[in-house]
Amino acid sequence: MRVNYSLSLWLCPLCGKQGSIRHYDPTDFEDDIRIIIKRGLGRGMGFEVVEEYSLLDGSDPELLDLISDRVAVLYDMLYEDVEGDEAEEEHPVDLEDEDDDESLSELEKELQRGEEEEDEEEDDSEERHASSEE
Repeated sequence: MRVNYSLSLWLCPLCGKQGSIRHYDPTDFEDDIRIIIKRGLGRGMGFEVVEEYSLLDGSDPELLDLISDRVAVLYDMLYEDVEGDEAEEEHPVDLEDEDDDESLSELEKELQRGEEEEDEEEDDSEERHASSEE
């Protein structure tokens, strides 16, 4: 009898660390970016924490910028499709609806009137400027 052993891991897209899917529980995470400085206690003796502080206090802006940029890329990757779907739901486009065509035509007419008025104002301004130079 053949036994198949498998372990499911996930690779963190922020830091590159691999972890077990079974033990992943983000509810235990702290909402902070902590810097922990340790020093060795000697061969086989382990480490001790020398200093621990929040990166959010502004002590290392270059590292914080790197992390912020990466988080922005990940956010865009995760929510790109979701935001596009929500936008379509909020403003569905029905090209066969005649009422929309009429309201669109009215809007286009308003825009054209506004542009014509702006053109007239520019012409008047140019005429006044030309007459003042003479």
